[in-house]
Amino acid sequence: MTTTGPRTTGRTAGQAAVLPTCRQLQVLSGVARGYKNVEIAGHLHVARPTVQRHVDRLGKSLGTSERARMVAIGYERGWLARLSPEPREWVVLTGRCQDVLRLIAEGKSNEEIADGLHLSVNTVKSHVRRILDVLQARHRAHAVALAYQHGHLRRRPDPHPAHSVPAARAA
Repeated sequence: MTTTGPRTTGRTAGQAAVLPTCRQLQVLSGVARGYKNVEIAGHLHVARPTVQRHVDRLGKSLGTSERARMVAIGYERGWLARLSPEPREWVVLTGRCQDVLRLIAEGKSNEEIADGLHLSVNTVKSHVRRILDVLQARHRAHAVALAYQHGHLRRRPDPHPAHSVPAARAA
């Protein structure tokens, strides 16, 4: 199987605007659904290392290795807009949990969240566990996806429309 990297189109602030490949979007959708690499590989009929390579390449082009941040970028740029919301009952998150969730979506580690919110790392871990439990999420990236799907996080208007996937590619 031959893979290519993400396409670039135009330039924004000195950097090429990234458009993920169709396969990278499929893999990112699987991550957003809470699937593990082996599950994504099974759905796409590819080897597990192939899934990891797609995640790594997408992460490199987006400047992050954090899957939660990749999912957030996918929602912010509209790449995951067609991903139907997972059925969940409406839940209320405390203000502190919303703060932690927002920082998870920014790709922050527990230590960085603790420093930014002036909390202990153990307190942050407790908040993360509570978020995962309340949202019924499998991992941090899944929690971010559910938060976008159900309105706990909002898509910000993209100041660089070149980052968006054209309608024909967003399948």
